[in-house]
Amino acid sequence: MNERNKNDLVNLRRAQLTRAAYKVVGEKGYNEFTIKDIAVEAGLSTGLVHYYFKNKEELLFTLLKEMNANLKNNLNRALTVLEEPQDKLLAFCNEAFDLLNKEKAYFSVIIDFWSQISRNKRIRQANIKLFQSYRDEITAILKEGAAKGVFMTVDVQLTSVIIVSLIQGTIIQYVIDHEAFDYLEYTAKIKEQIFSIVMKEK
Repeated sequence: MNERNKNDLVNLRRAQLTRAAYKVVGEKGYNEFTIKDIAVEAGLSTGLVHYYFKNKEELLFTLLKEMNANLKNNLNRALTVLEEPQDKLLAFCNEAFDLLNKEKAYFSVIIDFWSQISRNKRIRQANIKLFQSYRDEITAILKEGAAKGVFMTVDVQLTSVIIVSLIQGTIIQYVIDHEAFDYLEYTAKIKEQIFSIVMKEK
């Protein structure tokens, strides 16, 4: 096997295992699953799992990085086809709120990961980078909107924190308690609130 084929196989196996980990962690939780569970889900041996990931922590960290990368890639695809800042802000909100339907296990997994941030520096750093990337994206949209005269000149750092809080807080409440409110109704109203914060009055 040449070097390129070997690298392709490594990438394929690691992707296969992280997909299996995503499903297993979503079902069993961060602390309850075993390497054997991942192997069974992936249809591979436990020895092969250990060959690609030296331990459970490395597998979980890789899973978190891949989940975060997928989120950012999906968001970037949604934004690059748009020109107007208000369309970009709406697309950002839609992508964030729609994630609950597109990736049903994601927030169950991510909440489990959050429980580890006080004990696991790598997972803490990965989450810091994820939230920073959200704030950076919103900040860029807000600055563009202000420059074009469609958004008010606001404290972009504070406003980006508020927007992320509104979106993430709503999703987490709904994940914890599906009966708390109508998700579609409330997310529509929250998007209206976000635009009321940033739009210039005509």
